[in-house]
Amino acid sequence: MKAREVIDTRQPRFGAQVAFARAATGLGWMSLGALAVGATAVGAVAIGALAIRALAVKRGKIEHLSIEELEVGRLRVRELIVERETREED
Repeated sequence: MKAREVIDTRQPRFGAQVAFARAATGLGWMSLGALAVGATAVGAVAIGALAIRALAVKRGKIEHLSIEELEVGRLRVRELIVERETREED
């Protein structure tokens, strides 16, 4: 009798492959979400910078600003200009 040669052709466990695929898919979705959050943050910063530039007139100087009431704890003034309107009473 001739001895038959037995070849071991076992396949890897199917559960391990599925678990690896699930982990890889989860990490892929998480990285895509992180990329989206980062892009949103960069866009928000860019829009904020544009809005600040739009408020500033003539090289960062505001020509006229009217504030009804302002409470300040500490204020440093380089040049103080006081203009008062004189009203004539009838």
